[in-house]
Amino acid sequence: MAKLVFKDNPSTNWRTGHDFPQVTLTAVSWDSDPGKSVAYVFFGHVNIDFDGSPTAYGPQGITPMPDDDLGNAWGEDNGWFGLIALPENHPLVISGEAIIDKRPTLLHKGKYPVIQQAKNGDPKPGYYVSATPHATGPEHLQTSYVDASEIAYGALSGQLASLGFKLGDYGLAIRHNKDLQSGFYFVDRGGASSFALGECSHKVGKNLGGSGRGNAFNNNFPVSFIVFPDSFTMDGSEGTPSMPDADIKIELDLLLTDLGKAENAEELALLMAFNETAPLSKPRGKARLDTYRIAPTTTEKPANYAAIVAALGNYGYVIP
Repeated sequence: MAKLVFKDNPSTNWRTGHDFPQVTLTAVSWDSDPGKSVAYVFFGHVNIDFDGSPTAYGPQGITPMPDDDLGNAWGEDNGWFGLIALPENHPLVISGEAIIDKRPTLLHKGKYPVIQQAKNGDPKPGYYVSATPHATGPEHLQTSYVDASEIAYGALSGQLASLGFKLGDYGLAIRHNKDLQSGFYFVDRGGASSFALGECSHKVGKNLGGSGRGNAFNNNFPVSFIVFPDSFTMDGSEGTPSMPDADIKIELDLLLTDLGKAENAEELALLMAFNETAPLSKPRGKARLDTYRIAPTTTEKPANYAAIVAALGNYGYVIP
């Protein structure tokens, strides 16, 4: 019977936000083709991406408060990101199709935020138009973008993309200490040189039991992630709009059922559980799994191993 092979990525730069500045990224392959990674596993806190939500960003004083703070939507180097911004001389602004907030403090790199309008069919007039990279309509319309508050998506960092990932590929987040999971697919992008992992939409955070807004969103719970490179095959294009949880689960069931056929299927769950092991000085990833293999009958399994097995089972990964 075929076995799974695990190999830690050599880079020490992988991180899940500020809470876990150094995490182990482990490639999973089949022993019949160990050079081809079919999945990657890592651990950390889910980091929340509000981009694409109609209530992600808004002007000061608008109620209810936006999901995220406006300071998280721009930077000194690149100007606005995460929301649509246009210059005063843009044809859409001149024609009145797009309305911009021209307060001087909001001018970055020659552009101002675009305001949602009822006449355009925008869902939250008065808030700013928040964007994700894959638009399905005109850039100034909120309805052109995937809604982070309703759709479970992930943000694809540049370094993860270099390992064979593209927009549309699937992943699964598993909370260790509660029976909560969330599938997702990559919709947003991170920086080209970024080693960031675990950034997911507001919907994923809520699916895992988190709550709050902006930098105060409560994500203080242990999460394992398994992500699948080159797994989006629906129509050959990069990215797909607004996929509901049920459709994401169908795709993940197929991927995980296949992996669950491995002779050493339990080792995937062990790998995830050992990644939570404290303190930070203890080995993680394949190194910790190798330690367990030496004396599996005398080494205690991690505390949340059974919970991870059950979670994987919800997606077709059945360990005998």
